[in-house]
Amino acid sequence: MLTLYDYLQTSIEKHNQQQWFAESKLNYFASEIMQTLAIDDADEIAISINRAFEACSILHIPFQQNFKRVYCYDGQNLLMDWKISSLACYLIVINCNPNRESVAKAQLYFAMNNLTPK
Repeated sequence: MLTLYDYLQTSIEKHNQQQWFAESKLNYFASEIMQTLAIDDADEIAISINRAFEACSILHIPFQQNFKRVYCYDGQNLLMDWKISSLACYLIVINCNPNRESVAKAQLYFAMNNLTPK
């Protein structure tokens, strides 16, 4: 049975979550994050990004507020990339292969710094 306290607590949490998402900004490019982590394997990148998508889906986190498909021209080719929020960046990094030292360090960094990149 749902008590008034539970209802209020759920309402407050939902409001806070909506406020956080309303303030989220797409400040990063997925390609830059992967380049920083020295990941150039397209399959490994796709796996990490797809897992982040799945996490958002399962948790009912608004996809469009955390991921936006963009296209960049490198002078010869049109390349697809993702503009991502801090939350999306975190989800992608934690879903990368920790056998890479750069990834393990990034994962530790997020754990030690309240889950937000600087």
